[in-house]
Amino acid sequence: MIEMVSNLILGMDQVLTLSVVSGLISFFAWTFFNKNSNKLGTQLSSGAMFIVVLVILWRVFQLNLDFGLVLTVATVFAGLAWLLGLFLKSENLISESRSYFWIILLILSIRSFAYEPYQIPSSSMEPGLQVGDFVLVNKFAYGLKLPAVNKLITRGKDPQRGDVAVFLPPHTLCEATPEDARPELSSLSARESQIFLSRFLPLQKSRCTRLGKKYIKRVIGVPGDRIEIKGYEIYVNEIKLKQVLSERKGDENLYLETIGDVDHMIRTLGISEYENFVWEVPTDKYLAFGDNRDNSLDSRAWGYFSKEHLIGRGEYIWLHWEYFSKMPNFKRNKRIK
Repeated sequence: MIEMVSNLILGMDQVLTLSVVSGLISFFAWTFFNKNSNKLGTQLSSGAMFIVVLVILWRVFQLNLDFGLVLTVATVFAGLAWLLGLFLKSENLISESRSYFWIILLILSIRSFAYEPYQIPSSSMEPGLQVGDFVLVNKFAYGLKLPAVNKLITRGKDPQRGDVAVFLPPHTLCEATPEDARPELSSLSARESQIFLSRFLPLQKSRCTRLGKKYIKRVIGVPGDRIEIKGYEIYVNEIKLKQVLSERKGDENLYLETIGDVDHMIRTLGISEYENFVWEVPTDKYLAFGDNRDNSLDSRAWGYFSKEHLIGRGEYIWLHWEYFSKMPNFKRNKRIK
């Protein structure tokens, strides 16, 4: 737990740190005023805590931090506040902290072991997933993990080719090395290794955090696969994936791509027409691409993602809310293919 809190603090920015400190000050002020039956002080400190909590939640979502870790810390804090109320014999503190403890624990349990909401932040998975879509991520599809520490406690199925997975890619983890992203790096030609390093290292420098950032992509290669890309054509173990032109609008092409017996739509813009990549997917590693093939930061830039950094499988779009100035709607509700 000490390590988790330490990671959370080290992963915070100044605004978040200041908000947490302000929240603790407000909490102890509320405890003091409540103990001394100071109604005005209790109301003011309670209002301050409410505002601080809103600021913390806003910042956590803006920074794309691990909300499971935040909920874990909040659950522990509520439990400690409950114990403090028992020690001080404060009925109000006992009542408030006890109710928050069970509510937060319930949310944490559902989010950690059942389904976690995830908002699509970019256009990399269009046309299937659009900016503003809220996706339910199945947390038990690949095995249950302890919240925050991400340790596997039950084994689930391995990701399958075609799955839409949520995971932490290596370039978002500051401790990851280029060899974590491409274990075969030393066996690549000097040109290939230099091209990969020139992509991966600047990405990691500009985007990594101690806690990592969640991405959602389609799994194309699983351990043991040989994946080759020739322009927009993808060969899995020497067999070309079926792609049928569905619609053409100027430079934009929509193709119906088939993996196994599941069809999904991909978008191309003619930018990557002459790209060529070859991968031999290692054990416990996966290759993932965005469906918006010319506007996706994926394995072509940062290599493989690891099995240990899997979050879950995207299964349903349950809400669409693109801007705060627009009303949320349920028109795009559907199962993800």
